[in-house]
Amino acid sequence: MTTQRPDAAAGADGGAGADATPVRKRWRLVGRWLGGLFIVGSFVFWAWAFSPWARTENPARLDNRGFAQWADQRCAEAQTVIAALPTARQADSRAERAEQVDQGTDEVEALVDDLRLRAQASLSDSTDGDGPPDAALVGDWLADWDVYVLDRRNHSDRLRTADEDTPDRELRFLLVDMTEGSTYTERMDGFSRLNNMDNCQVPGDV
Repeated sequence: MTTQRPDAAAGADGGAGADATPVRKRWRLVGRWLGGLFIVGSFVFWAWAFSPWARTENPARLDNRGFAQWADQRCAEAQTVIAALPTARQADSRAERAEQVDQGTDEVEALVDDLRLRAQASLSDSTDGDGPPDAALVGDWLADWDVYVLDRRNHSDRLRTADEDTPDRELRFLLVDMTEGSTYTERMDGFSRLNNMDNCQVPGDV
């Protein structure tokens, strides 16, 4: 019968541990490499998703880039006029604030009229791609603008008819609820950004 001395047993275990150490190191290196690859891949994906190359494949992107450029410039003019109007804090009364809102709405309404006339004159009712024609896309977008104008008019009417006992919380600007989980103005702004018409996002005066 033979027995193994403690120091001999320890030496044997140490040898096995030494053999296992390089394996663990290799697995750690592989894990780090895969983790780094995942991070780089995620960065590349999101960089592509927000790039112009990805946006050109979206079916809601207009084929007529000339209209988009013109619309962005026309919207910039309207935004400049609206931004120059007095703010709510500068109004001495609710009736005065209603007049301010109406002035901004008049400018929005004129903008929508110009956009609609330009669309009718320049956009096609047919398309060579898989998405809807430009005329239909812009028509839906302008239909949302029509609702926005109506909501602004309703807001100024509430301000004008409110009495002294009406709490301020009941006079907030309200939007018609047309979609689940978001507002129609978010849809409008999304279409504007997608088509490089950032100036055509909803004004921030109300």
